[in-house]
Amino acid sequence: AFSKPTAVHFEAMPRERELEGSARDVDAIEDLTDKLKSGNFSEAIAAAQSASDATTNAQQLCLQADGGVKRADPLTAFAYTVAPPEEDPEDELKRLREARKAQMKSEETWKKQGHGSLRHLQDEKEFVEIVGPHERGLLLLDDGLTAAGEECKKALARLAPRHLEAQFCWLHTDRAVFLTNMVKLEGLPAMFVLNRGEVSRHLPPALLFRYSSASSPLFAGHLSKLLHQVGVIFTDDDFGEGSDEGSDSEEDKARPGGYRR
Repeated sequence: AFSKPTAVHFEAMPRERELEGSARDVDAIEDLTDKLKSGNFSEAIAAAQSASDATTNAQQLCLQADGGVKRADPLTAFAYTVAPPEEDPEDELKRLREARKAQMKSEETWKKQGHGSLRHLQDEKEFVEIVGPHERGLLLLDDGLTAAGEECKKALARLAPRHLEAQFCWLHTDRAVFLTNMVKLEGLPAMFVLNRGEVSRHLPPALLFRYSSASSPLFAGHLSKLLHQVGVIFTDDDFGEGSDEGSDSEEDKARPGGYRR
């Protein structure tokens, strides 16, 4: 008797399976490309872009509250920065009152020392006695022969009551034998900056009248700024007369103010 034939099944060879897998991969890639082009993955793309932006932002340099610089996300760099507490109005008022009291006390002391006016010294002995106790002072040296010297006196007389922090005085050259021999004067009038009774700087006419002549209405303001720069007074005054530069005529700038050499 003959047996029934058995069905034989043939499996795909490895090469055939590799070709089928490659075909499926190609189909998947094409399908993904079609979806990207159609916008189906717009949300995923937006999320990826946001993540990229966040990474970029995190690499930026951010200025810190203490003045330092560090790399941080500018969106969160100041998230934990605490603003300084506002000063209580009562505490602020108390602080201002205390500051005003201290200022008034200083002004009263300066007035007792003779501050607040342009003082005419009789000789060098009085000069030594007067300027010694003062932290700040200014001495005008003049021979009384020029209009420039008189204008300097007028300007200092205007500044003195405005600046009680400094002692303003002037001395005639006939009574200043020691000073005129000690310092090589470039001309008159001349000024000397005083610090605790000692001469710290000489201001010759070329510097005094650098921006305007003595007769100019701007001279007092220019002199105030100069004295502020050299430390004689705390603040400068413009007397409402304009700025330093470009205010005088060319003739005034060329003319040194009528001082004597």
